[in-house]
Amino acid sequence: MANLRRLFRPFAYLFVCLACSQAADLPSASGLEGKAVQAVQFDPPKQPLTPEQLASIVGFKYNAALGGDELRTAIKKLYKTGRYSNVEVEAEPAGAGVTLIFRTEEQWFIGPVEVGGNTKYPPNRGQLANATRLELGQPYTADSLSTALDGLQRLLQRDGFFEATIQPKEQRDPDHQEISLTFLVDAGKRARLTTPIITGDPKLPAEKVASETKYKGWFRWKQDTEENVQSGLERVRNKYVSQDRLTATTTLEDMRYDKQTRRAQPTLKVNGGPKVKFTTDGAKVSKGKLKKYVPVFDEGTVNRDLVVEGARNLRDYFQYQGYYEAEVDFETKDEGPDQQRITYVINLGPRHKLVQVLIKGNKYFKTADLRDRMFLQPAGFIRFRHGRYSAAFERRDADAITALYRANGFRDVKVLFQVIDDYHGKTGDVAATVVIEEGPQYVVSAFSMSGVKQLKPEDLAGLTTTEGQPYSENNVAMDRDYIITRYQSAGFPDATFDYKETPGPGPHQFKVQYFITEGKRRYVRDVVLTGMKTTKMRVVKPNVMMEAGDPLSWTQMGIMQRRLYELGVFDKVDMAIQNPDGDTDRKYVLYHLDEGHRYQMAVGIGAEVARIGGSQTSLSNAAGQTGFAPRASFEISRLNMFGLGHSLNFKSRYSTLQRLGSLNYYAPRYHNVDGRNLSFTALYDDTRDVRTFTAKRLEGSAQVSQKFTKAVTGLFRYTWRDVRVDSSTLKISPLLIPQLSQPAQVASVGSSLIQDRRDDPSNAHRGIYNSLDLALAERIFGGQKNFVHFLARNSYYKTIRKTMVLASNTEFGWLGPFHVPKGTDPTEYIPLPERFYGGGSTTMRGFPDNQAGPRDAYTGFPVGGNALFFHATELRFPLIGDNIDGVIFHDMGNIYSSISKISFRVSQKSLTDFDYMVHAAGFGIRYRTPVGPIRLDLAYSINPPSFMGLKGTYDQLLFNVPTPPQRVLQSVSHFQFFFSIGQSF
Repeated sequence: MANLRRLFRPFAYLFVCLACSQAADLPSASGLEGKAVQAVQFDPPKQPLTPEQLASIVGFKYNAALGGDELRTAIKKLYKTGRYSNVEVEAEPAGAGVTLIFRTEEQWFIGPVEVGGNTKYPPNRGQLANATRLELGQPYTADSLSTALDGLQRLLQRDGFFEATIQPKEQRDPDHQEISLTFLVDAGKRARLTTPIITGDPKLPAEKVASETKYKGWFRWKQDTEENVQSGLERVRNKYVSQDRLTATTTLEDMRYDKQTRRAQPTLKVNGGPKVKFTTDGAKVSKGKLKKYVPVFDEGTVNRDLVVEGARNLRDYFQYQGYYEAEVDFETKDEGPDQQRITYVINLGPRHKLVQVLIKGNKYFKTADLRDRMFLQPAGFIRFRHGRYSAAFERRDADAITALYRANGFRDVKVLFQVIDDYHGKTGDVAATVVIEEGPQYVVSAFSMSGVKQLKPEDLAGLTTTEGQPYSENNVAMDRDYIITRYQSAGFPDATFDYKETPGPGPHQFKVQYFITEGKRRYVRDVVLTGMKTTKMRVVKPNVMMEAGDPLSWTQMGIMQRRLYELGVFDKVDMAIQNPDGDTDRKYVLYHLDEGHRYQMAVGIGAEVARIGGSQTSLSNAAGQTGFAPRASFEISRLNMFGLGHSLNFKSRYSTLQRLGSLNYYAPRYHNVDGRNLSFTALYDDTRDVRTFTAKRLEGSAQVSQKFTKAVTGLFRYTWRDVRVDSSTLKISPLLIPQLSQPAQVASVGSSLIQDRRDDPSNAHRGIYNSLDLALAERIFGGQKNFVHFLARNSYYKTIRKTMVLASNTEFGWLGPFHVPKGTDPTEYIPLPERFYGGGSTTMRGFPDNQAGPRDAYTGFPVGGNALFFHATELRFPLIGDNIDGVIFHDMGNIYSSISKISFRVSQKSLTDFDYMVHAAGFGIRYRTPVGPIRLDLAYSINPPSFMGLKGTYDQLLFNVPTPPQRVLQSVSHFQFFFSIGQSF
């Protein structure tokens, strides 16, 4: 037997050598050919492929003669699976034949890559992990670790950590052939910068260039971070630009580190280049405009192409300003060995006004549909005073209209522009006419699709190219994307698409054929989740939408990734397919979950400037006075409580109008139901915004929210609160309003229904927003008061003429007391803090904040009401540039003493009558910011209320010391202003 093994050993060595070269050119093993294969074995017995997969790859039949080609094919197939890094074959005699032994080494794949240890920002741990260049699911090679370490060292050194040490740790998962890598970093101390070395031809003194980097702060040298180094380079670059040296270059050549002093000394190569000055002749152009439209300033180089582009941009700018015949050329002049002047020669021509844009020849599309795609726009009253026109806009509009027609089968469409000067005989007025020659529409006379074998025809329903429909290459491209997406979603990553068009039987007809090559279907072998250290699997499991045996769908994988992000627990969700290029039909789907920080903190400051009702000490300002209310906020959150994705959040706010603190426990996906969330809240609120009184409120609530559809959400809650009016701050003697000023405990159950179909909640242009809120306060729930609370709101937004938005908001509210004790006025049964208050920037701008509605007959301070009705209409339009909008608004409404007192009457009957409709009109400005528009509203109240109030102090009201307060006639000011963030609704 030993002799036979020695006999076959040379052939085994031959197979080893050839296998290492991926069996590309395996010669004929003539000594083995013809031998009967008695058995096939694998060493080790546990293989990364299933026995069924191995049998299909190594397809030798029992007692079949061994062929060299078959053996080569088997080795190639094993390598092609991507699961093996090495394959060797040995043959042992077995009776009259041989036993083939495949000795294999598994290929390992990159798993989770994490960075730990003593790291310091910058860089953060995510940047460090990315610097390893190790991609989840890719093969792990002998060079992978060294490449990763090099990348980490380079990144750390760029941020000043020259003495950092890195200790890699591997953890192998043999079940999934996966290597998890953790890099333990000890960053050490960060170096500080020192005076840079200047090389090259700087044109300026080296000392001045080095000083311009500002690497030295006020007291010491700055830290060596990539941001600080690059900021210094940018400052040097800007210095040269300010001296018209537009071609100056500044690069970091080297960074030398002195270990003794821990100083990093940059070497900067600086070439100043010649001075290039840009000027204009024929029209004045500011330096800022030149920098904006001449790309030389951005590109940092001067060449003819960029100068020509600048001339083109300036021409379009002047045409946009109404100089439709403007021409721009340039001249270059050398003014010395180190100076060059480039002058843009501008011939403006007469200024025009685009008064009308006409569209002719369109039959298939409506004129309004074509206008929506056009940039040309006639002059407006405020914006585009001379219309919007330029040659570039003309070309863009022609291309857009042409593309629309061709997408609908009009392959021969032509779009021409005709400009009429002195339109209707008025000098300077221009009308532009778009002339469309539609031509014939091409249609599909016959359609067929072949190659669909494993999917059902209904799986590909929804194609745009069908018999009788318009034919265009655009529709074919849409169908291609749709078909490929459907196939990839069904587990066919290699599906391909082709098509053929041939003339149809009639004119302007085509026969269209689609050819589908499905390729091999792939399936999920398993879903591997890693990275969870705190999070419980029961939180993640409901979002795992794939399991072994499912089609390998990128679409489904993306949905699963999005759902994992929506848990709010993970900062990053890496998704990959292990061994993506391997030729196996079942693959591992990998998700590495990077848990986010468990604590978050936020601090904010702000202020409100508006007419604020009342004063903390005086009785003389019942109608409100201009006030400034600074405020500060603090928030801290503990996330992913107990590993369940729950959160505990504390919020506080302190201002002259409100002191608030709340603690909220939030549990998302209650009982693992999508869109169902549970929350518990404890609240302390010291409210001073009404200024009639200060109310202290202690509140506890439990709420369940359920998202029914994308737009509709329901809320169900129980609330208990203890509300007390601070008698020391009450501007009205408690003896005058004994019921309203009493402390009360209110317990209620309620629900809300919210429908939000706005395109942008912070600044809507179209859509609707509806809300209904209904609550029942009853003694049986643990309170002392019985009443119904109802509040409804409707907001509507519609875009008009592309740039203007018509918005309206309507609110209606009702407080209905019941089981009122005998002898108690129902209108005074509900305590002060529970009543409706209104007026201000978000309800009715004809009043200062919370100054609408009924007032105390003696002092004139507002006491709230049991009903409300407000309606606001706004016309929002562009005003100046792209970021400043204007608003014209009309507000109407009031707070009413009861629902039966709601009236649309516009006049006040008496000084004690406040149940009438107040109207206000005004103008506002909105400045767009990333957090929402900054808002300034100026309102004129057309019919504000008048009333009798007091002039004096609170002590005079209570004790008549030194004299009783004086009653005087007061009224709400006609003029109101508000400054805040966010739209009014």
